[in-house]
Amino acid sequence: MTPVERVALVTGANAGIGWAIAKRLQADDWVLGWNTRNENDETRRAHDEITAGGRVEWLLGDLTEEGIGERLVGETVDRLGRIDALVNNAGVTSAKPALELTADDFDLIFSVDVKGSFLLAQAAARAMIAQGGGGSIVNITSVHEHVPRPGFTLYAPAKSALGMISRSLALELGEHGIRVNSVAPGVIATPRNEGDAEALSGEVPLGRPGKPEEVANLVAWLVGDESSYVTGASYVLDGGMTQHVVADPAW
Repeated sequence: MTPVERVALVTGANAGIGWAIAKRLQADDWVLGWNTRNENDETRRAHDEITAGGRVEWLLGDLTEEGIGERLVGETVDRLGRIDALVNNAGVTSAKPALELTADDFDLIFSVDVKGSFLLAQAAARAMIAQGGGGSIVNITSVHEHVPRPGFTLYAPAKSALGMISRSLALELGEHGIRVNSVAPGVIATPRNEGDAEALSGEVPLGRPGKPEEVANLVAWLVGDESSYVTGASYVLDGGMTQHVVADPAW
């Protein structure tokens, strides 16, 4: 098949920040590999909506699955001809006091937020090199890549690990023209955390939660040509929140 011009694989793309990213890239004429963890009525409605805006391939898969990186990237290349950008957005968390966390919590959070994201980045980089080099990988981390919070004793280290993966990959993949960066959102009002986001507005110097579309705007810049000299960076998008110490526990 004739390759399309630009192809982006976005994980966890059916809601919240992932949905905003997918919609923004589609508006910028990217063709999408659109990943969701499962198929249900909600994701089918989202799929119907996004396919109305352009070419989209629905890629089902949970980041805890064996071989998920190679499979999702392989399906993207097989169906769309190439891969030019990967946005590792899918993630999980468990907001609990540290002494209530379990081994299962640890395994799940690090399996998705670190292992799954790394394997996707690795597979995407191999595919990008095979097609001649160049491309962009963006890992969605969190302000908790940089600062802890009570209740996030596993989530914060997982996001910190993903941020260091971005920096390490940037060093090794630069010779192939592949750029790797992190986006670290702060308080973002999504359906999953709207209540917490509103409660924390007083901790944000700008006085409000962020919008998923504001995260998407930054991702769109990082995968585009205007950021061609940017790699190994972590962009904190938090309305200034990391200038404060957030005392309220996450649980």
